Amino acid sequence: MKRPPREELVARFAPGRSFLDVGAMWSVHGAIAFAARDAGATAVTALDVMAPTPEFLERQGDVRFVQGDVHDPGVTMPHDVVWCSGVLYHAPHPLLTLERLHALTGQTLLLATETIGGRGRRAVFAPDPGSHPAHTEPFDPARGYGNWWWGLSRSAVEAMVEASGFAIAERHATRHHLTLVASKSVKPDRI
Repeated sequence: MKRPPREELVARFAPGRSFLDVGAMWSVHGAIAFAARDAGATAVTALDVMAPTPEFLERQGDVRFVQGDVHDPGVTMPHDVVWCSGVLYHAPHPLLTLERLHALTGQTLLLATETIGGRGRRAVFAPDPGSHPAHTEPFDPARGYGNWWWGLSRSAVEAMVEASGFAIAERHATRHHLTLVASKSVKPDRI
């Protein structure tokens, strides 16, 4: 199975632009933020609800870290390019998450998310463990963002991205993963 073109997209879109990595810590320790810095981004911010990991702190250098929730309007400022991976299906309100990403995106959103199979615009609330190969834990509201709140089909993700004010320019998909390149367009009055 072909890997999503994460580093290639970062190398293409980061040079000469400010770059925000939303959800930068979990199991990746800021790897995409560092890839953006190494590719020539003018300023890089890593944002996560969890504290920076020791692995991140060892490499931090000039990468700014903000501990906070993407839904908090005071957390960070807009950046030219926003990378968001592995966040959407963990968000209780994915359309609100996409609306906030729209507010933070100056030019380009690079959105990577896990997806479920099936035809049509499907969204399954609190999907059963096993609906995706990496999803093994039962839903527990006390776990907050640790839950898989949603199982989203590719077409559901694309429809939500467009409804939140982005125009999709590229799609990179594998069986259970979707990476989108989207440009900021008009913001809808209401979602």
